[in-house]
Amino acid sequence: MKNLIIIAAVIFFIPQMANTQTLADAYRLSSQRINGTARAAAMGNAFGALGGDFTSLSINPAGIGIYRTNEFVFTPVLKSNNSEFNLNGTNFTDNKFQVKANNLGFVGVAKLSASNSGVVSFNYGLGYNNIVDFNQNFYGRNNNSSVSFLDDIVSYANSEALSNGYLNQNIGSILIEDWPTKLAWDNFLINPAVDNNGDDIDGEYTSILYQDEKVNQLKSYTQTGGIDEFLLSAGLNINHQFYVGATFGFQNVDLNQLTEYTETFGDNSYTFGEDYSLKGTGYNFKFGAIFKPTNNIRLGASVHTPTYYVLDEEKEVFINSVLQENHSSYGINVYDYKLFSPWKAIFSGAYIFNKKGLISIDAEYVDYATMKYRRSSGSNQDLNDVNNDISNQFQSALNIRLGGELKLTPQFALRGGYEMYPNKQKDVPGNYVQPVSLDNSSVYAVGLGYASNSFYSDITFRNTTDKYLLNEIQPNFEDINLKNSNNKIMLTIGFKF
Repeated sequence: MKNLIIIAAVIFFIPQMANTQTLADAYRLSSQRINGTARAAAMGNAFGALGGDFTSLSINPAGIGIYRTNEFVFTPVLKSNNSEFNLNGTNFTDNKFQVKANNLGFVGVAKLSASNSGVVSFNYGLGYNNIVDFNQNFYGRNNNSSVSFLDDIVSYANSEALSNGYLNQNIGSILIEDWPTKLAWDNFLINPAVDNNGDDIDGEYTSILYQDEKVNQLKSYTQTGGIDEFLLSAGLNINHQFYVGATFGFQNVDLNQLTEYTETFGDNSYTFGEDYSLKGTGYNFKFGAIFKPTNNIRLGASVHTPTYYVLDEEKEVFINSVLQENHSSYGINVYDYKLFSPWKAIFSGAYIFNKKGLISIDAEYVDYATMKYRRSSGSNQDLNDVNNDISNQFQSALNIRLGGELKLTPQFALRGGYEMYPNKQKDVPGNYVQPVSLDNSSVYAVGLGYASNSFYSDITFRNTTDKYLLNEIQPNFEDINLKNSNNKIMLTIGFKF
């Protein structure tokens, strides 16, 4: 029965290595949460109706029209990622520290009317905001396992009757779903089965493990990179009452992920690893308007076109073995393709309490079921199945961002914010190899700001919590609960002139 379970599992899991475009990649590129200035972050990034902050150029471009003077802004960030990896009832914790720049920007104001009526000014801006942060580390360990990944590889090779001659070819001639077997073969981790006469049986294999030999297992993950949006914005201030604007966004995608699975048995060990990178560019437009029916009320609306991504993916699969001699082999698979993220519609409102404070809210509608992969011009790959899976396994979401600011003095302000991103990814059997979101994601933030006529500085603490279900192809690494908590200290420095 144990062997039947292993064969059934590995026939499902190992071919998943052939998948390139995944639901997880589409979702993590499309479910963006802006990381701009400290002031906006402290107020839950609820700036769709407020404007006057560089972050708003990536939310509602009409916010650029609120500016009255030229500004330069810069936001460095100290980040700590804390991960809790639950494996078979045991928690493993890891963390990662990083210093980076969240945003850099310049806004210029060209006054067009001295009477403050009609078109008062034409405002323009350029710079960047961080849109997604991928940085995290986590790991898990399982000791004295009676089941090895080599058992899975052998079961798969035997079920497919992979010949010795086939495995002796260059890895470029091997189907990618057969790479684990090929790499194990090259690293002397599996051997040909032999008959009663001691002759090799072609297409049948055994692992180098002794009968009932136990193994210690360790799997580690290191993920770096993010998405930065470089933007060019322009807008109009009309009668200090109506504001319109547009932003062209150019996004730089840089994701790197190294996963390593190590088994140790006696003085021997091997590491099966995947070094994955996803790089590319994305392009989008944003349009918006802000209306002030009274001096205390602001209403905003904006629309974001889908981001058109042109992506290059590279995955190096390798095995390094430490036996009587050391061995190493690898294969590299390269793909290029395109992705369209969903449309976004954002409706916003804010109320100003006579210069004593304010409250604001953004409601962002996104239909993740409309994410679409498109093949590159030189590819004949059929992407209908993955696009159908996206349509069936995702739903629309209404993301909510809330923020408030209290003026302690004319110069100092206390701020707080909350963001809620509902989980609209379904846990559907058949896609367990990919990460699945388990719960809504929450963001809490508090901050303090100082402002004078020509200078301002803001500091914010921001916490984000996400929960995932992971399932890996290695035994004992199924149904893993992963909790990520990201803490950021953000400092914005700005100059008005």
